[in-house]
Amino acid sequence: MKTTLLNLSELQPYYRNARRGNVDAIAESLQVNGQYKPIIVNEGTHTGRPFEVLVGNHTVQAAQQIGLESLSAVVVDVDDAQARRIVLVDNRTSDLATYDDELLADLLADVDGFMGTGFTDADLDALVGPPAPKSDPDDAPPLPEAPASKPGDVWLLGGSRLVCGSSTE
Repeated sequence: MKTTLLNLSELQPYYRNARRGNVDAIAESLQVNGQYKPIIVNEGTHTGRPFEVLVGNHTVQAAQQIGLESLSAVVVDVDDAQARRIVLVDNRTSDLATYDDELLADLLADVDGFMGTGFTDADLDALVGPPAPKSDPDDAPPLPEAPASKPGDVWLLGGSRLVCGSSTE
Protein backbone atom coordinates (compact mmCIF):
# COMPACT_ATOMS: atom_id res chain seq x y z
CA MET A 1 0.00 0.00 0.00
CA LYS A 2 1.45 3.33 -1.03
CA THR A 3 0.41 6.80 0.06
CA THR A 4 0.36 9.80 -2.21
CA LEU A 5 -0.38 13.48 -1.73
CA LEU A 6 -3.64 14.59 -3.39
CA ASN A 7 -4.94 18.12 -3.87
CA LEU A 8 -8.26 18.69 -2.13
CA SER A 9 -9.60 20.25 -5.32
CA GLU A 10 -9.29 16.83 -7.05
CA LEU A 11 -11.31 14.95 -4.43
CA GLN A 12 -15.02 14.14 -4.59
CA PRO A 13 -17.06 13.08 -1.54
CA TYR A 14 -18.55 9.59 -1.55
CA TYR A 15 -21.91 10.10 -3.22
CA ARG A 16 -23.84 8.01 -0.65
CA ASN A 17 -22.03 8.90 2.57
CA ALA A 18 -24.48 8.16 5.40
CA ARG A 19 -22.04 9.09 8.19
CA ARG A 20 -22.26 12.46 9.93
CA GLY A 21 -18.97 13.51 11.46
CA ASN A 22 -17.82 16.25 13.79
CA VAL A 23 -15.88 18.34 11.29
CA ASP A 24 -14.89 20.93 13.91
CA ALA A 25 -13.30 18.27 16.15
CA ILE A 26 -11.43 16.81 13.16
CA ALA A 27 -10.26 20.30 12.13
CA GLU A 28 -8.95 20.91 15.65
CA SER A 29 -7.11 17.59 15.57
CA LEU A 30 -5.57 18.40 12.18
CA GLN A 31 -4.36 21.74 13.53
CA VAL A 32 -2.90 20.25 16.72
CA ASN A 33 -1.69 16.83 15.52
CA GLY A 34 -1.40 17.17 11.75
CA GLN A 35 -2.62 14.38 9.47
CA TYR A 36 -1.54 11.10 11.05
CA LYS A 37 -3.48 8.65 8.86
CA PRO A 38 -4.22 8.75 5.14
CA ILE A 39 -7.66 9.03 3.62
CA ILE A 40 -8.78 6.29 1.20
CA VAL A 41 -9.66 7.43 -2.32
CA ASN A 42 -11.14 5.38 -5.15
CA GLU A 43 -9.40 6.01 -8.48
CA GLY A 44 -12.78 5.45 -10.12
CA THR A 45 -12.00 3.56 -13.30
CA HIS A 46 -14.70 0.98 -12.38
CA THR A 47 -17.29 3.46 -11.06
CA GLY A 48 -16.88 6.46 -13.35
CA ARG A 49 -16.42 8.69 -10.27
CA PRO A 50 -12.73 9.67 -10.19
CA PHE A 51 -11.00 10.50 -6.90
CA GLU A 52 -14.02 9.66 -4.76
CA VAL A 53 -13.25 9.64 -1.03
CA LEU A 54 -14.28 6.33 0.53
CA VAL A 55 -12.70 6.86 3.97
CA GLY A 56 -12.07 10.34 5.33
CA ASN A 57 -14.86 12.48 3.87
CA HIS A 58 -15.05 14.54 7.06
CA THR A 59 -11.27 14.84 7.18
CA VAL A 60 -11.44 16.41 3.71
CA GLN A 61 -14.14 18.85 4.90
CA ALA A 62 -12.05 19.72 7.98
CA ALA A 63 -8.92 20.22 5.85
CA GLN A 64 -10.85 22.57 3.56
CA GLN A 65 -12.22 24.41 6.61
CA ILE A 66 -8.72 25.16 7.94
CA GLY A 67 -7.25 25.99 4.55
CA LEU A 68 -5.14 22.93 3.75
CA GLU A 69 -4.51 22.30 0.06
CA SER A 70 -3.67 18.58 0.09
CA LEU A 71 -3.92 15.39 2.12
CA SER A 72 -2.05 12.12 2.20
CA ALA A 73 -4.12 9.34 0.61
CA VAL A 74 -4.09 5.69 -0.29
CA VAL A 75 -5.59 5.25 -3.75
CA VAL A 76 -7.53 2.08 -4.50
CA ASP A 77 -9.40 1.15 -7.67
CA VAL A 78 -12.56 -0.77 -6.83
CA ASP A 79 -16.04 -1.26 -8.26
CA ASP A 80 -19.25 0.06 -6.65
CA ALA A 81 -19.88 -3.09 -4.59
CA GLN A 82 -16.39 -3.04 -3.05
CA ALA A 83 -16.56 0.74 -2.52
CA ARG A 84 -19.80 0.28 -0.54
CA ARG A 85 -18.22 -2.45 1.56
CA ILE A 86 -15.20 -0.28 2.37
CA VAL A 87 -17.41 2.69 3.33
CA LEU A 88 -19.70 0.53 5.47
CA VAL A 89 -17.01 -1.43 7.32
CA ASP A 90 -14.92 1.65 8.06
CA ASN A 91 -17.87 3.35 9.73
CA ARG A 92 -19.33 0.26 11.40
CA THR A 93 -16.12 -0.98 13.00
CA SER A 94 -15.80 2.43 14.67
CA ASP A 95 -19.35 2.06 16.00
CA LEU A 96 -18.63 -1.41 17.39
CA ALA A 97 -15.51 -0.38 19.28
CA THR A 98 -15.57 0.16 23.04
CA TYR A 99 -13.15 1.54 25.61
CA ASP A 100 -11.38 0.15 28.61
CA ASP A 101 -12.74 2.97 30.79
CA GLU A 102 -10.00 2.70 33.42
CA LEU A 103 -7.23 2.86 30.83
CA LEU A 104 -9.00 5.68 28.97
CA ALA A 105 -9.31 7.67 32.20
CA ASP A 106 -5.57 7.15 32.81
CA LEU A 107 -4.73 8.32 29.28
CA LEU A 108 -6.93 11.40 29.63
CA ALA A 109 -5.47 12.21 33.04
CA ASP A 110 -1.96 12.11 31.53
CA VAL A 111 -2.77 14.50 28.66
CA ASP A 112 -1.71 18.11 29.09
CA GLY A 113 -5.06 19.64 28.09
CA PHE A 114 -7.61 18.06 25.79
CA MET A 115 -7.01 20.25 22.71
CA GLY A 116 -6.86 18.06 19.61
CA THR A 117 -8.06 14.88 21.36
CA GLY A 118 -11.82 15.18 20.81
CA PHE A 119 -12.32 14.76 24.58
CA THR A 120 -13.38 17.30 27.20
CA ASP A 121 -13.21 17.72 30.97
CA ALA A 122 -16.82 16.50 31.05
CA ASP A 123 -15.76 13.24 29.36
CA LEU A 124 -13.11 12.64 32.03
CA ASP A 125 -15.62 13.53 34.78
CA ALA A 126 -18.08 11.01 33.32
CA LEU A 127 -15.40 8.31 33.63
CA VAL A 128 -14.03 9.08 37.09
CA GLY A 129 -16.59 11.46 38.56
CA PRO A 130 -16.09 15.15 39.16
CA PRO A 131 -13.22 16.16 41.41
CA ALA A 132 -14.09 16.08 45.10
CA PRO A 133 -14.73 19.51 46.58
CA LYS A 134 -11.88 20.80 48.66
CA SER A 135 -12.92 21.29 52.26
CA ASP A 136 -11.43 21.21 55.73
CA PRO A 137 -11.57 17.58 56.92
CA ASP A 138 -12.45 18.86 60.42
CA ASP A 139 -15.54 20.67 59.11
CA ALA A 140 -18.63 18.65 59.83
CA PRO A 141 -22.16 19.61 58.92
CA PRO A 142 -24.45 20.44 61.83
CA LEU A 143 -26.45 17.53 63.26
CA PRO A 144 -30.06 17.39 62.12
CA GLU A 145 -32.77 17.98 64.72
CA ALA A 146 -34.51 14.72 63.75
CA PRO A 147 -31.90 12.12 62.70
CA ALA A 148 -32.88 9.60 60.03
CA SER A 149 -31.16 6.73 61.87
CA LYS A 150 -31.30 5.23 65.33
CA PRO A 151 -29.09 2.66 67.05
CA GLY A 152 -29.63 -0.80 65.60
CA ASP A 153 -30.49 0.42 62.07
CA VAL A 154 -28.66 -1.34 59.22
CA TRP A 155 -28.13 0.61 56.00
CA LEU A 156 -27.29 -1.24 52.77
CA LEU A 157 -24.69 0.75 50.79
CA GLY A 158 -24.06 -1.11 47.57
CA GLY A 159 -22.26 -4.29 48.64
CA SER A 160 -21.59 -2.95 52.17
CA ARG A 161 -23.62 -2.62 55.34
CA LEU A 162 -23.50 0.25 57.83
CA VAL A 163 -24.72 -0.56 61.32
CA CYS A 164 -25.75 2.38 63.50
CA GLY A 165 -24.71 2.11 67.11
CA SER A 166 -22.33 3.32 69.78
CA SER A 167 -18.68 2.31 69.81
CA THR A 168 -18.74 2.47 73.61
CA GLU A 169 -21.32 -0.30 73.88
